Amino acid sequence: MLKYTDDIKRYELKYTISEEQASEIRDYIKNICTLDRHVCPGENGYVINTVYFDTMDLKFYHDAKLRRFNRYKTRVRFYGIQPSKRIWTEIKYRSGNIIWKRRSSVSTEHWPGLLEPEIAGIGQPVIKDRIDTFEDLVSWGCAQPTLHVRYFREPYVTDLEEYGRLTFDRCVCCRHAENSYNLEYDERNMIYIDDPVNTRDEDSRVILEIKTGTNIPAWIIDLIRKFNLRQRHYSKYCYGIESTMGPCPGSRKSIF
Repeated sequence: MLKYTDDIKRYELKYTISEEQASEIRDYIKNICTLDRHVCPGENGYVINTVYFDTMDLKFYHDAKLRRFNRYKTRVRFYGIQPSKRIWTEIKYRSGNIIWKRRSSVSTEHWPGLLEPEIAGIGQPVIKDRIDTFEDLVSWGCAQPTLHVRYFREPYVTDLEEYGRLTFDRCVCCRHAENSYNLEYDERNMIYIDDPVNTRDEDSRVILEIKTGTNIPAWIIDLIRKFNLRQRHYSKYCYGIESTMGPCPGSRKSIF
């Protein structure tokens, strides 16, 4: 059994903005936020890889697409271009705009042995009173690796509140995971999905995410008003599924 850490309940707001707006917002928050301590010296962000698990009928995808009030995501995450020593298993529960997340770290050498009992039991969903771990959710839905999403994140945090986080995500790309537990991948299989076709904008957009505790601080409200931000539903997972299930919306040369 993995040792899980509970994330605080939080609001999560998403926007798509231009690079010009991103620069203006970065300047606006310079006295409020600082670069995340996990960013390496001399850099302004890091690469995130996420492998989403889903059921055979894509229940988690359809729940997100239909914006069901209560829904789950289950995923494995690692940082950097390719997996290194550790990965993180996560479940993310959403109730309206409120997010609750549980995650646990596991060494790469122990993956996917972590799920061997669940792999062996595919087709025999677990029956429990409460589903609150990655293993539970995978077993309950007979979920398999479905989509691998990668992007570059520029993250900022604030010390003004117990929890406050603002991130700019760029260069979002994905590949079909094909039910494989192998986290390594071929760069040639990655499809970029933050292009004008998918974002319905004239240029590639920056994905702005604002995450706060359930009491939204005044500086975030002021920021939203100052830049006239309009919240929109943007799911990297949903866009990725639609891109890999249909014709490629266009390709870009990898920056990595």
